[in-house]
Amino acid sequence: MTAIKIPTSFNIDLEFEAADLGQRFLAWLIDWVVRGVYITIFVLIIGSLTRLFQEPAMMVLFFLVIMLPVVAYPLLFEMFMEGQTPGKLAMSIKVVGLVGNVPTTSQHLVRWFFRIIEQPLFFWAIVPVMSILRSPLNQRLGDVVAGTIVISTKPRGSIEETIFRDLSASGYQPQFPEILRLSDRDMNKIKELLDRALTGDHQLAERVANRVKEVLKITTNLPDTVFLETVLNDYNYYTTVEK
Repeated sequence: MTAIKIPTSFNIDLEFEAADLGQRFLAWLIDWVVRGVYITIFVLIIGSLTRLFQEPAMMVLFFLVIMLPVVAYPLLFEMFMEGQTPGKLAMSIKVVGLVGNVPTTSQHLVRWFFRIIEQPLFFWAIVPVMSILRSPLNQRLGDVVAGTIVISTKPRGSIEETIFRDLSASGYQPQFPEILRLSDRDMNKIKELLDRALTGDHQLAERVANRVKEVLKITTNLPDTVFLETVLNDYNYYTTVEK
């Protein structure tokens, strides 16, 4: 597998394994098996209803119940399963943004649209295969345009070990804009001290919280650990979501 380094806004590279052609093909194959089972079941059901509906109604029913869900299958699953389909889940791979975040709705839509010309059934899979082989991040054409990559769900460096938090889809509302006066190094130190404080060192949490409040001239009644967590979340919001 190809190693992918995803830069964060905190001067820390997260290393992931890029999904290779074999994994992606097997995931695609599994997804088509799932769709095949779905099609078979509903073709049998609709076939049993032929005496109840006229041909135009049957065509509409076939389109709405079978064709539309099958075509929208990858889009819907990747949107609601945070970048995975049943096939990707089985192969332990997923779609993420270029900074390791959950892809946006527009990114999912772009990837899905480009599937029209990238299906292995067309052009003998030349388009996606050549794109993946030539891309340093193993991206197919849809990934390149959408700004996404497909990675293994087993990262080399855990994102939990950094101060990165994905707030892109949470509707998070920041509380302390003053936090931007601190640097990446300051935030990493706060994260390190907070982790130590959460093991039971409440006095450490109090000292760190008071120091941050003093430097930034912040007044709040939040508990010390909650305040520090909010500081980290706010910094993530202002340096990633608002960009």
